[in-house]
Amino acid sequence: MRILSLAPTQTEILAFLEAAENLIGRTQDCDYPREILTVPTFGTWASPDVRAVLDAEPDLVCTFGKHQEEVASWLEAKNLAVFHSDPPTVADALEDMASLARRIGRGPRGERAIRSLRDRLERVRKAVASATADGKRPRILRIMHWDPLITVGPGSFQHDVIDMAGGANLFHDQEIAPYVRVSPERVVSWNPDVIFFCEPFIEERLQGDPLWAACNAVRHGHVHLFDCGLTCRSGPRIVDMVEGLARVVLNWKEDRTS
Repeated sequence: MRILSLAPTQTEILAFLEAAENLIGRTQDCDYPREILTVPTFGTWASPDVRAVLDAEPDLVCTFGKHQEEVASWLEAKNLAVFHSDPPTVADALEDMASLARRIGRGPRGERAIRSLRDRLERVRKAVASATADGKRPRILRIMHWDPLITVGPGSFQHDVIDMAGGANLFHDQEIAPYVRVSPERVVSWNPDVIFFCEPFIEERLQGDPLWAACNAVRHGHVHLFDCGLTCRSGPRIVDMVEGLARVVLNWKEDRTS
């Protein structure tokens, strides 16, 4: 099967399913794992070269997210087979991986691999359940973008990651979109305990701004940089992200009791 992936998440999943050798195309944003870097590119995730995709005549095109819904529909209208996903939770992400595995004839491989991911998540669940048995979870802010300030709300897989890691999304009880623009003043007034992001410059901005420097997360050093490949993609490394954020939560709990 000749597969063309137009999204980094889908490319990672295909490699995870040992189908990298079937890739005939990717986007410039598909940068992991290294073995796929020699695969030809077809534009970017935000602006894929759909005409070139048609010319390549793939057996399957993989798309991802709301931004690519129109691309997926357009390709299907041109009689190309498309696998599209946009999981709102970690569980949905794992099920989408299993569905893609079956679609490309890697069902058994997918079942084994995804079982191992679920086992790791279960270990995290037990660890954070024990640590947060007192009902006290850190209020966590995920900064998606600095200016304007964008965070995550219920309905996003990143909200689910925070919950699975033992934290409480700062906006967990708000009726907002999965990804939403908010004011710094509003965020700081709610005094997050932990802040994480994937843009390196943000830590310096947080510490250098008197408004942000007064909140608990900054005052107590609970600001954390994660790789964008972990925070922004709901592929197999989503479990790495849950594990990493769970360590942050456990460290926060230890600091409160020391």
